[in-house]
Amino acid sequence: MLQKFKVLLITTCLGLIFAGCSKTEDREVGGPNGNQSENTSEVKESADMNEEEQNNNGPTEEPPTESTEETGVEEEKEPGLTIYRPEVGTIKKFTDGEEIVLTEEVIAIKDEYVQFSLTLGANQTIQIYKWTADELTLVYEEVAVEDSSINILDSFSTESKQEILLSTIDNQVTTWELVENGVELEVNYGKFENVYVIQKITDEVENADTIYTRYYAPGIGLIKEHVELTGEYGYSGETELATVEN
Repeated sequence: MLQKFKVLLITTCLGLIFAGCSKTEDREVGGPNGNQSENTSEVKESADMNEEEQNNNGPTEEPPTESTEETGVEEEKEPGLTIYRPEVGTIKKFTDGEEIVLTEEVIAIKDEYVQFSLTLGANQTIQIYKWTADELTLVYEEVAVEDSSINILDSFSTESKQEILLSTIDNQVTTWELVENGVELEVNYGKFENVYVIQKITDEVENADTIYTRYYAPGIGLIKEHVELTGEYGYSGETELATVEN
């Protein structure tokens, strides 16, 4: 009987020891204030709210960049030959070395067309050029007019026979031949760089060639013209830019 009592006592003590250890572990896990369950709930609630905000708002993405092909907007072309085009109102006077013999004025510009007024002595002439990044073409000319300063760009019709002076289009047949470009040239008015030199040869005089050579500078257009007639009665002469008014 005494032995059974000892076994019961030992068993009871061991039970009490294990129970105490279990409570201690519970207190350590719960923290000093026993708020583990509460803190865990707050963390879970915060995570749920963040997940809900992400679902509602979705990821922030930058708007896609529209390509030229999608929008149909053409890229701006290089200025090309338009750099050589003078502005409206520009008045240029040319000298033969002794006196002013030719006056050229830009009357109007509309789209790709430029109207010039030429005054040579008492004669007035209207010239209209198609002047784009790719070409310079004389499309209309009327000589001996009463008033060449009248703007006719809204009413003129291009002529069937046209003179292509300059073209950057491959295999384009031109009336004038490109002799040289990138030339530095000094005239009466001043010095110019990146000058285009073009030439045309005609047989307008019997048994002789008439050779026209023109020089075009950026921002101002024609700055010099040289004319030579071959044959028995040949001669040569030139006019060059003397003054510019805007």
